[in-house]
Amino acid sequence: MNYKAIILSAILGISTPAIINMAIPSQAMAVQKFNYPAGEFSDKEWKVTLSFDNNVYYYNGENLKSNNNINLSGAVASGTKQRQVYTWNNNGMKYQVTWKPSDPNFIRVQVTQPNGKLILNRLLKAVKK
Repeated sequence: MNYKAIILSAILGISTPAIINMAIPSQAMAVQKFNYPAGEFSDKEWKVTLSFDNNVYYYNGENLKSNNNINLSGAVASGTKQRQVYTWNNNGMKYQVTWKPSDPNFIRVQVTQPNGKLILNRLLKAVKK
């Protein structure tokens, strides 16, 4: 028997999950882990449109009073299947969407400045089309 080959096979078999975690981007792993919220969510002042295309998750946020908007792509997914968190970074500003599949008609949107100060914290409802 070739013990070196058996030992090498055992080591590679054990380390394969670690290699996969390093080789596959977190967003691609999240695609398998989460079912992304999509569509338009709003309240009287804010509208956020979320979409997922070609392995990229998109965020379009709009202030309905000022018509200012921002488009972001490439969220980092975290959280659990029961409470999913998607985070986009833009020059130190953190845009975060929290979604619970058990309550699919609502998302929480939070925007945090680089210094950690929370400047937006809104619960938005899905817009029925």
